[in-house]
Amino acid sequence: MSHHAEHTVTVDAPLNLVWDVLVDVKGYSRIFPPTREVNLLEESATHQVARLHVDVGGEEQSWVSRRDIDPQQHVIAYRQLETAPIVGRMGGDWRAFPLGAGRTQLVLTHDFAAREPVDGKVAGRFSFEEADAMLRAAVERNSVADLNAVKTEAEGRARRTEGA
Repeated sequence: MSHHAEHTVTVDAPLNLVWDVLVDVKGYSRIFPPTREVNLLEESATHQVARLHVDVGGEEQSWVSRRDIDPQQHVIAYRQLETAPIVGRMGGDWRAFPLGAGRTQLVLTHDFAAREPVDGKVAGRFSFEEADAMLRAAVERNSVADLNAVKTEAEGRARRTEGA
């Protein structure tokens, strides 16, 4: 069963500051509390491949994501190349839109599906229905938290820039 989710937040910071936060994947361990560590495996001006180590419900999990970066459109399309145990497929994008001089609309989308069960279980422990519900709940919770983390970081940078 495939799902699509879209979340948005208005950030009181200019587009360039929001964009700087988004493209700094190594900084994610500092601004996204569940992210423990980010290892950048590959990088160019238009893409990044990174391994993220994340606390998921008290259990450390890791996955590898590819991020395709379009600085002209202010879009980062991502997809997991290697997924967490209950995830069958995960991808989406971050999109940033200017709303005037000092405000930005930030949109985060996810297209995802739980992993198919093996011998009736997902990750050896969950029914497909349980894994699907857990994944949907995690996407909802993390999307709101991630957007708010970018908002807090970008707005903090904007205040420091104004005060300088």
